[in-house]
Amino acid sequence: MDENTLFAIRNLFYSGNYNQVVADTTSSKTRTSANQATAHQLDLFLFRSLIATKDYARVAQEITESHGLGLQALKAQAVYLDAVQSADSAGRDAALAHLRELLQVHSPDDPQPEVTALEVKVVVGQVLASEGLVEEALTVLLPHNNHLESVAVVVQIYLQMNRVDLAKKEVEACKSWAEDAMLAQLMEAWVGLRVGGGDRYQNAYYIYEEIATSSTSPTVKSLVGEAACNIQMGQYSEAHGILQEALSKEPTNTDAIVNLIVLSTLMSKPTEDISALVQQLQSVAPNHSYLQDLDLKSSLFDRAAQRFAVA
Repeated sequence: MDENTLFAIRNLFYSGNYNQVVADTTSSKTRTSANQATAHQLDLFLFRSLIATKDYARVAQEITESHGLGLQALKAQAVYLDAVQSADSAGRDAALAHLRELLQVHSPDDPQPEVTALEVKVVVGQVLASEGLVEEALTVLLPHNNHLESVAVVVQIYLQMNRVDLAKKEVEACKSWAEDAMLAQLMEAWVGLRVGGGDRYQNAYYIYEEIATSSTSPTVKSLVGEAACNIQMGQYSEAHGILQEALSKEPTNTDAIVNLIVLSTLMSKPTEDISALVQQLQSVAPNHSYLQDLDLKSSLFDRAAQRFAVA
């Protein structure tokens, strides 16, 4: 298998075309022509795509102790996400502890220990960031030594911390050695959406539009990106149509649902329509951060309202 095939699989993954990645990485034609190092890369994108489609059970079942540390980290991530989804706090804590332990494990038979360490760090950094442990996550990921996926997680963490200045700095530095990479372009779109301004919103839209048109059918991920840009540019009708298309492809996609809730509020849609969307989100992701924030804001509002209640 040539490098172009692996490049195509990598871009399919970054664009959110996970089912196609699963199909391509498991095809006999691809596997037959792959050497050991390439086969490992195929496994990484296969199991990461399965995680993205929430097929946690398959990941946990197919990755065994005979696999390398990079894949062991993905298995632990799948176990962690499954525990989060099922509100299993004990399983969640155990998986997080195991991921931390993997940072200290080194295999004497590993031909590329530095590459493996980066694979593990990216997964652990993602999980720590999702737990809100951003400082620990940055300690794990930095220095990233120009490892593109590490940079992407670092940029996401900086945006999570509202350190847009540091995120911009990472993206600008990245352009000097990975400007044409799809992941680098996505990072530019993320930062552009946070920095704001007409030109930045438009540029972010063009990035998502280009990614959407790079395959035969736009993915839900690229559609949600386009919709977010349209929302920021005040093009609500266009955003609404795009989100409807995204949900027709994947009715349980939480990013699309949350964006549609926000958009429906901005468009002054009927309260019952917005409530139905919130209920839809609750049914597919009861522990979603949007719902937790909504509960917190509702609680604060009720508490404030009590101060003005008539005795």
